[in-house]
Amino acid sequence: MNLNSIWSVLEESFDILGDYGYPAIDKVADELDLEPGYFTWLAAIWLFGSETITTEKYMRMFSYGLARVNDERFASAVRKGYLVSDGKDGYVHTEAGLSVARKMWRVAGDSLADLRPLPNEHLQRLFSYFDRLIEASLSAPEPPAHFYISHKRDNYGRYGTKCPLEDFVVHFGALAAYRDDAHIATWQAHEIEGHAWEILTYLWRSDSAASVEQLFENVGYRGIPIEIYVLDLQKLCERGWVAENADEYQLTAEGKQIREEAEVLTDRYFFTPWTCLSEAEQEDVLSLATQLRDGLQNPKEKL
Repeated sequence: MNLNSIWSVLEESFDILGDYGYPAIDKVADELDLEPGYFTWLAAIWLFGSETITTEKYMRMFSYGLARVNDERFASAVRKGYLVSDGKDGYVHTEAGLSVARKMWRVAGDSLADLRPLPNEHLQRLFSYFDRLIEASLSAPEPPAHFYISHKRDNYGRYGTKCPLEDFVVHFGALAAYRDDAHIATWQAHEIEGHAWEILTYLWRSDSAASVEQLFENVGYRGIPIEIYVLDLQKLCERGWVAENADEYQLTAEGKQIREEAEVLTDRYFFTPWTCLSEAEQEDVLSLATQLRDGLQNPKEKL
């Protein structure tokens, strides 16, 4: 069974649901006049529960940003009363921050309430497979670490769900977090910063040369200054992973090999726990995932 094909279909379903949930969240953010970058502290409240939030821990989950940018966004949340400093290098949410987090969670969930892509009993069967995969992933030996998946498993759904598709988001989110845990383990072994690895990945996926400006168009939403990416490209060139020609950058053969090896190792880490499912069960997951994806792509064909 090609497990990547299952995962790809599940990702498609999650992306479709995001097209409902994220605009609903952004609408509330506009109503509350939240500053750009608010999702950084919002996600931290969702994921850390009563645990102290720090930039270092946050970046163990979201590793492609820049520490000082995250620091600035947390400081902004403190000024607005959504977080409070713990007197050291961490933050905890306030009642106001928790209220916003709850409201955002609910509007995102409510945006999915009218969708009926799959009979509920089929979704519940899919969720039972997810539960087994999540437990198997948490029980897998390290590396990778279980930092992101454990936080999502423990905290991501604590605001409650009202419809099965919200449960899909929670279950899928835990598995996606473990894939992030797995991938982070592969590239951090190269002692490279996340924002530089993201540039390498973009060049690998596009398989074509790109200027700094073209690269920045795809990663600028992270709030990292373009000058940082210029330095990243210089360092990647020094490693021999990227080559520059006429102000355009392209992956070298060595860079391509490094990136592809990381992808292979990510798959090995991530899919090893999937052996908890039999071949027939994996086929059933693919069938259910495909039905879900197809149902979401044709929302008017409700059951």
